[in-house]
Amino acid sequence: MAKFSIGVTDHLEGPADRASKEVYREVAEVVELADELGVRYAWFSEHHAHAHEGHLPTPLLFAVHMAGRTKQIHLGTAIICLNLHHPLDVAEQTAVADVLTSGRMAVGFGSGSTPEEFGLFGQNVTDEQERHGRFKSALKVIQSVWRGGENPPDSPWYQLPVHRALPRASQDLASRCWLAVNSAGSARIAGELGFNMMFSHLRTPAQYREYSLFYRASGGRGLIAANRPVIVGTTDEDAYARAEPALRKLWRRFQREGKIAAEMSEPRDIAGLCAHPINFIVGSGETVMRELNALHAESPFDVANLEVRWDGLDHAKVLDSLRLLMTADD
Repeated sequence: MAKFSIGVTDHLEGPADRASKEVYREVAEVVELADELGVRYAWFSEHHAHAHEGHLPTPLLFAVHMAGRTKQIHLGTAIICLNLHHPLDVAEQTAVADVLTSGRMAVGFGSGSTPEEFGLFGQNVTDEQERHGRFKSALKVIQSVWRGGENPPDSPWYQLPVHRALPRASQDLASRCWLAVNSAGSARIAGELGFNMMFSHLRTPAQYREYSLFYRASGGRGLIAANRPVIVGTTDEDAYARAEPALRKLWRRFQREGKIAAEMSEPRDIAGLCAHPINFIVGSGETVMRELNALHAESPFDVANLEVRWDGLDHAKVLDSLRLLMTADD
């Protein structure tokens, strides 16, 4: 039996000329199936102006929408790019969303975004220290609002008077929320403020261990979510055949985006395509679960947060991939 829960994350990616309605429909079907199969979480990402091919600038709206189409899965954001927004507005919206979903919100916050998205909101890209300072301050504002607007924190960025915040957030909302962690600094913030911690699939097991140590040393006692993209087939060979077109598209995109060095040659084999920084897991359901268990043994986590939907992978195969994974022997 697996020692961790399963979650799914989707960036609602698609070509710019594809109808967003069709992208939303596909993701909704993935989440409905995930709910039926007992997946614990579904998270949706925030992107503006088609950054990273994303079609969804308002992930909280999509999470609330999916609450009406599912029964038990926890829904949220991975992530809200908090430094693009005023934290009072975010705090109020997340509290309303939690009321409307009967406590099924699992909201994730992050400090980063692309330079283009920062520019859309009239902001400059700052160094890590300033970005994390603003992020931590915004999170303290959100926690204050969730407590009812009492004892607003002192902040160089946000001056919030004592006020009566409505709706009053559920007492356990903060304990159900997450921070995206891609550095020791963000791990410390997650630990100090008592959030759960979620990782990117771009990070290695060694980085997971490093950030977990900083998180625990800073007082973090919450859940930890690892992240890996997966494509599952009926056999390993079937999975490789399904995955190769999507892997090659993703590898070339990562090279365009600078995540893979421009001078690197595209790998010929599946193993090379799956390697760091893509960190893809491809195989039968049993193979993928074995790889997830091996990752857990290297760097323990509470949730395996998986990305199953990729450009170049037929939608029916995406649904089949999730079904094969969730019915596999672990």
